[in-house]
Amino acid sequence: MSLKIAVCDDIPADRQRLLLLIKAKEPCCEVAVYESGEALLWDFESGARFDIFFLDIYLSGMSGVEAGKRIHDVDPEALLIFVSSSDNFYRESYDLYSFNYIVKPFTAKKLAEVLHNAMNRLNKNAQQVVRFSFNNSLNTVRCSQIVYLMSDQHVVNFHMINGEILKSYIKLEDCVMQLSAENFVRCHQSYIVNLKYVTGMTAGEFILGGTTIPVSRNYCAHAREKYRIQMFEDF
Repeated sequence: MSLKIAVCDDIPADRQRLLLLIKAKEPCCEVAVYESGEALLWDFESGARFDIFFLDIYLSGMSGVEAGKRIHDVDPEALLIFVSSSDNFYRESYDLYSFNYIVKPFTAKKLAEVLHNAMNRLNKNAQQVVRFSFNNSLNTVRCSQIVYLMSDQHVVNFHMINGEILKSYIKLEDCVMQLSAENFVRCHQSYIVNLKYVTGMTAGEFILGGTTIPVSRNYCAHAREKYRIQMFEDF
């Protein structure tokens, strides 16, 4: 599968330059160009998917930050790279867990470096998988697509980013051995969460958007420390 990249910039010259630099670095990739956030979201919300998004901040109409938020709400793993003539919106991009923020005018070397790092992230995510069986069917799923796991009556439920729930007759302890210790943490006797999807933490809960996951006393200290480390690494 070829790399799919979306470029959104309302200045034709800047849009064309970014397209040429991307194709010079990755000639086999597919690049879709948009002159507005609304046009990009129309395709994205209709089912189009991209590995990397280049979003200009100062778009006419919807800003790049607004478009990035809508994309992130649907796909928290999306690699958002903001492009701007200033660094005034760096804080807003950080709040969206953007992968990078580059300031115009940028060099071909800088663009190549950003693309290289983004592809390394994509390759790392693609290589991390978990395998399990259910009703004589073997499932292999990317760890980055798992939001959290819940054990219930000897069945582990894998809650996926697309809303699907996969099941397996497996012990939660056995899942821990397959999951990345960097991103996943046991926070309760019956729960493991992917810290990439955690949006907040209280004294007794992880918050994952509109979902809350209990954090028990026995796991609280470790879970809180892992969450702190994850926040620092994202920063």
